[in-house]
Amino acid sequence: MYIMYDDKAIDSNEIRGEIESNSEFKVELDLAKSSKREDILAYKLSIDISKLDKIMEEHQDEFDIKNVDEDGMFVFYMDLAESMAIDLEKFMPKYSILQSRAYKLDMSENCVKLVIAITHANIGMAKLSDVIKRLVSQVD
Repeated sequence: MYIMYDDKAIDSNEIRGEIESNSEFKVELDLAKSSKREDILAYKLSIDISKLDKIMEEHQDEFDIKNVDEDGMFVFYMDLAESMAIDLEKFMPKYSILQSRAYKLDMSENCVKLVIAITHANIGMAKLSDVIKRLVSQVD
């Protein structure tokens, strides 16, 4: 699907490819149509918990997980997945803003699921926030 990005059209499949080739995320679904806007890209993403565990292990000084209970690990997984999604901004078109929301720790698939929305900075964070809230309530 094509969306309007400032004064040009962008193919959502192109951005999907950027996400999958430059990150550990798997794009499960293109949600651009579900955003009900012609100027916002949106995707349902997932990331395997084993990949998050590996990152936490590599950065043990930042993640003190030795004495963390199950609820604490849930918070670590969700926060890490969201921050990794925000890091995708460097692979997006110039003047992009994005927002992500981790909404589910799926133990049956062993992954964290997220929604990410991307648009041009001219659209603004307020509209982007509204879209991400709506999308999170629609998925799964």
